Amino acid sequence: MILYLTKRIFILLLLMGVSINLNSQIWTKTFTAGGYDSNGNFLGGSEVLQLVSHKNKLFASVGYWEDVNNIWYGGTNTSIGWGQINRLDNPAGNWQEDLTLGTNYLRPETLKQIIFTKDQFGSLLSSPDTILIAAGYAPNYITNSVKVKSFARNDLNGTWEESLIVQGNFPAGENYSVRDVQIHSDQQTGLEYIFATVGTQGIFKGKYNPSIPGKIDWISVPEHGPLDIRPLGISVANDTLYFSSGNKLYKRIDGVTATYVIAHDFSDLSTNINSAVGGIRGLTVIDNPSANGNALLLMWCPNGQSQGIIYRLEPDWNGGFNRIYEAKLSLLVEDFLTGTTANYVLGAYNEFYNYIDPMSSESIHMIGFEVNVSGGDYPTWNGYYKGGLFAKRDANGQYSIEEINGPIGINDPALVANRCYVSSPFLNENAIYFGGFDPNSFTSTSMAWVYKKEYQANVIGDFLENENSLVIYPNPAKNQLNLDFEFSANDEFNIINIFGEIVVSGSINGGNTSIDISSLPPNIYILRIANKTVKFIKID
Repeated sequence: MILYLTKRIFILLLLMGVSINLNSQIWTKTFTAGGYDSNGNFLGGSEVLQLVSHKNKLFASVGYWEDVNNIWYGGTNTSIGWGQINRLDNPAGNWQEDLTLGTNYLRPETLKQIIFTKDQFGSLLSSPDTILIAAGYAPNYITNSVKVKSFARNDLNGTWEESLIVQGNFPAGENYSVRDVQIHSDQQTGLEYIFATVGTQGIFKGKYNPSIPGKIDWISVPEHGPLDIRPLGISVANDTLYFSSGNKLYKRIDGVTATYVIAHDFSDLSTNINSAVGGIRGLTVIDNPSANGNALLLMWCPNGQSQGIIYRLEPDWNGGFNRIYEAKLSLLVEDFLTGTTANYVLGAYNEFYNYIDPMSSESIHMIGFEVNVSGGDYPTWNGYYKGGLFAKRDANGQYSIEEINGPIGINDPALVANRCYVSSPFLNENAIYFGGFDPNSFTSTSMAWVYKKEYQANVIGDFLENENSLVIYPNPAKNQLNLDFEFSANDEFNIINIFGEIVVSGSINGGNTSIDISSLPPNIYILRIANKTVKFIKID
């Protein structure tokens, strides 16, 4: 009886013209490694490294480090277990393999959408070319050589084309790790380049050339290098290219013969940099809160005792930066997981991700991480907190912690590390996708995952600015709505549910003066034609 009365009150309020806002956040797991796509391709992997929205589709890079499906870790099938790019075409669909990088490419270390605006001669293109780029390296244990390649997607036919960045000798690993790419226009020459960080080999560059496979003409010698520690980020701030390596931030001095200088040095914090951890991580450009132009955000993770400290670098306008402390994630974790000690925090696998929170309309930066914990009796995986945590930075530089899919249970699959995140590319879906896992040198077979956090908000008032300008009957209706007003042939209509989602759409053709609603479940809906709207109730 209470439920029945509540529903009646809800309906009456709507019919009286009261706008009711229903807000909810729903977590859904969209990818679990270990299955097959519709073409029979194996979709496994130990980690999702990047998520990228590209031309109304969602792409995920998946690696097989420490996954026993790979022959290097005990697998027997040589055709699976290599780095993949998977694709999701719509929120109700299933993931598909879009690219397998090939034998010996353990993982795609980079997946990024880039936009070329100039040709190889520095002239503006008639229209920018937006390309999805992946990159990785493949060691050959017979020839003791390593190839580093980029892969560019051809969106017209769904294929990928390769370009060789560099080929070198063993050892592989961090020496050839391609962690980021970045477009930059030289402010002196006007030429536009794509830059790639290639491990300790250095910084490589190439030009846009649509006449060759892969569209990038790479120069096979580094513009800067070799380096002591692999770079983990490269960004453009205030028209200047910066990259990080260990405890140093370098900047490019543009010109015909470009040079690099140290723009900021963290040696005062630590000279003991574990190259596997990296030092400066997640180099990200933000608006400068203290002046015009840009500042930089980063996470400081020097070694195995890293506490995940976040700093902001603001230009001092003398060629360097002022360093501002923002947060220590280990302290936030200890507040979030009461009674635990955060022994080690590693994060900023990729850039801090900026988005507009649909609940608050506030600009937020998100950063994922993993944490090794003790105490507190929380579920762990090989010493790491089992759940997926991420930090949110608000516009005032204040931080909070959230957990993917809520508090993890002792029997739930381990998430461990949130590595990547992106807003949904799909029409009418208000969601953020999260991906991750980090093997941390432990066997991790089919541990890769993707979740989405869907924001379902009913803001009916937004649709009702011209309410009652349409006349329909009957209302409530069971099978069809009859239209009693003047309309143009082929006017398009949408039926919108209480969460703001379009559930039926079509055109009003000629003398057709009714709309079939028989397939809709009983509920309250909005009919919208052009800029006119009206509420109606669907009943059984």
